Amino acid sequence: MTGARFRAVLFDMDGTLVHTAPDIAAALNAALCKNGMRALAPAKIADLVGRGARVLIKRALGTQGLNDERLLAAVFDDYVREYATRIGSEGSAFAGAVECLRGLRARGVKTGVVTNALQRFADATLAHYGLAKYLDVVIGGDRTAMPKPHPALLWFACRTLRVEPRETLMVGDSVNDVAAARAAGCGVICVPHGYNEGRPVAELDCPIIETLAAVPDYVDQDTAPRQLPSSAA
Repeated sequence: MTGARFRAVLFDMDGTLVHTAPDIAAALNAALCKNGMRALAPAKIADLVGRGARVLIKRALGTQGLNDERLLAAVFDDYVREYATRIGSEGSAFAGAVECLRGLRARGVKTGVVTNALQRFADATLAHYGLAKYLDVVIGGDRTAMPKPHPALLWFACRTLRVEPRETLMVGDSVNDVAAARAAGCGVICVPHGYNEGRPVAELDCPIIETLAAVPDYVDQDTAPRQLPSSAA
């Protein structure tokens, strides 16, 4: 790598590197139905994704007017069991994911995933899609007390990779990633294809790349990519 600003690139997982929403929706609906609730539309569930499994469950219960900690715990436990059996069954890696990670590694850039997903699910998902071998670190949401948008996970990753936050680029798909990166002191760019909690990334005053395959060139050039129009996000 020659003179690039970023020595490391961190990625969100769900919605950024991997299209996991179909598996998440199937597992969540199975858990909801098992506990006497109605299933939700997959598109609705995708809008609930973003701050980890417990928040996902809490939001799902909220759509049905429920706010009960014991019920939340029961649905969470069932969701974890259901999701463990569905990893990779309906999802897919996003286009350009492998090429992106290979390109960064070829340039000598350290790579990692920082996700609010549980560590065991992150490890299993990235291994299933053949992405784990291109990563130097994977930090799951249960590795620190505070998930994104708190910066703790990003700081953990930077310490593990032995890089400074200012030398690190975060690639995400939502306001959680942008807020976490800015609070951590990292650079940040977004993809338009992810799970944004109903808030398009075009509204976040953040550079947007059209595909993951563009990340290595962004790191090389150290220039902001063309932003997509709002309708494309």
